[in-house]
Amino acid sequence: MRTNQHITEPFNLDQLVEGLKKEDARNLKLTHNFKYLLFFLTPFYILIFGIAFVLEDDSSKSLGPLLVGLGFLIFAFIFRDLNKTYKTVDYGVPTTEMLRNAAKRYELWQNKTYIMIIPVLLFCFGFSFSGEEWMPGTEFLHRYFIAFGLIFLVFVISFFVGYLIWRKRQKPLREQALKLLAEIEK
Repeated sequence: MRTNQHITEPFNLDQLVEGLKKEDARNLKLTHNFKYLLFFLTPFYILIFGIAFVLEDDSSKSLGPLLVGLGFLIFAFIFRDLNKTYKTVDYGVPTTEMLRNAAKRYELWQNKTYIMIIPVLLFCFGFSFSGEEWMPGTEFLHRYFIAFGLIFLVFVISFFVGYLIWRKRQKPLREQALKLLAEIEK
């Protein structure tokens, strides 16, 4: 007769909380830096739009920097919201609530993930409008598909790198929080 033994690792709440604090601090710093970078780039592109609007005969060419600037602005607000989330993490709440919040915070697919489609589309249109200089003689639709393809490729690579980071650093924390939460709620 064969026995089936389940060897489970003991849960260490202190170790989990330390890991969460470390990752939250890293993400707080990262979102803080990106937030300021994006809030710097937004007025820069809107200034370019203003100059191009005054100097260009064709106002559609000057629309490109405005759309790119709006894309940066939306990204800046997304990072500001993420930064606010990491600033307000409270480890003093009841354990079950803290674990639920941690699991939610480190989900891979969140509403913010889907909202990021909007600035990506703005970048595509923005670079398409201003792409006549780097692709002279091409139609807008052709430029749009080239810009979309390049931006899509950049975002796919960025998402893949982000996924690898999530899988290595945040997924184990999330899974440990969910397992501990399930043990507590038994």
